[in-house]
Amino acid sequence: MIQPIRITILDKEYTLRVEEDEAAATHEMAEYLDSRLRAFKSAHPEQSDLTAAVITGLAITEKLFLERAEKFDPGEKINGELDAMERKLSDALV
Repeated sequence: MIQPIRITILDKEYTLRVEEDEAAATHEMAEYLDSRLRAFKSAHPEQSDLTAAVITGLAITEKLFLERAEKFDPGEKINGELDAMERKLSDALV
């Protein structure tokens, strides 16, 4: 069931319509976004809210893309773990 919820970002209130079971997660995401925006605005008070939103959105998107890349192509992290496991197995066989 769709329900309206209110979120506040940079002291502006927004009403969103979300599935009832997604309301808590949406509140949590809004709080995360608000905290990141406030951190940016604190470090760069001369920047407009729009600039803060764009830069913060890009930073969050970069983080998402990096986490996705690790998930689908874990690269050096997994290779390092595999090398360590291989050494342990070799030592156990000797």
